[in-house]
Amino acid sequence: MNKVFLYLYPIEEYTKMFLFHNDELYDKMNIKHPLPILNECIQKRYRDKGLQVVFALYPDRNIFGITRQPQDKIIYTDVTFDEASACYSDGTQKKNFVPKYPNEQLLLNQLGHIDELVIGGYHFSDCVKRVGEVAMDIGINTTIDLDLTDLFFSLYRNNEYFQIDQYDPKRYKEYWQRKLEQLGKKKRIYRTRVSKNVWKSYLWILF
Repeated sequence: MNKVFLYLYPIEEYTKMFLFHNDELYDKMNIKHPLPILNECIQKRYRDKGLQVVFALYPDRNIFGITRQPQDKIIYTDVTFDEASACYSDGTQKKNFVPKYPNEQLLLNQLGHIDELVIGGYHFSDCVKRVGEVAMDIGINTTIDLDLTDLFFSLYRNNEYFQIDQYDPKRYKEYWQRKLEQLGKKKRIYRTRVSKNVWKSYLWILF
């Protein structure tokens, strides 16, 4: 069986949004730097288990924060980052900006025939979800590893929940239920249906 782990858009602009501006702060605050852990997760969850690791990139951006191994593959979107971004290169916002998404079908076509697909990367509620929906619609057995989306940068610090070598959707849901209870908040659970059950359950978004 051909199994693939597809990580969407590991570029500097997205990744640095979730990093401390100074690496020294991780040591001062006794927090593990996230990027070595992210790399270890990809290795142990997917490469070591025989999945082909594929990174999707914009053609005008390079991979950032992840160590690409010789056997890994890169595929490219049909739009540039500058076209997809809501800001110009100088940081000013585009007026009347309408998001221009990569063509999900063209992205998946570059993977060739696959039997199982796991998706991570940026961003869990947007591009990751969109690619997952299309993959399921064309009959690919698809899972979204929420641990390895942009949610990673908060989840990896939780030693009670986070596991380097595996992702369990049921465990993820239970984690957020416990978190809300610990915070003493009233549970308001919105179950967002992803076509044909991308997460193999509902995606539980907890507010």
